[in-house]
Amino acid sequence: MVDLKNFKPNNINELVNVLTSELSALGKKWWETNSNLVTGYVRSLSQAVIQTQSSLASGSIKPDQADRIMHMQELAFSSTLHFTKYMTFALAQKVLDTTFKVVGWAILNLTGVNLFPQLVSSD
Repeated sequence: MVDLKNFKPNNINELVNVLTSELSALGKKWWETNSNLVTGYVRSLSQAVIQTQSSLASGSIKPDQADRIMHMQELAFSSTLHFTKYMTFALAQKVLDTTFKVVGWAILNLTGVNLFPQLVSSD
């Protein structure tokens, strides 16, 4: 991670290298967090489906109960898919924010002009 408050790139290559580094770190962190979450959700839902089918096969639940349970599991899986879509949109926003933050700090440090005050702050 670069100290953006003191980041003054001498050329476009320095800017691109820092931007690439920042975005790579962001993407890696996002992947580690979200791939584990989704894997856990899918694993849990899969186990629940197997347990429901087993309970139905053994006669410990009735077909109408199994149908309601499976419908709830279907809804839970749909929610997981919506979560992954939302997290992808959240990543896209973070990529944009990070890009403009790096470029904004470079411009501020080189020219004294803060083009993105909502992202570039000395707080």
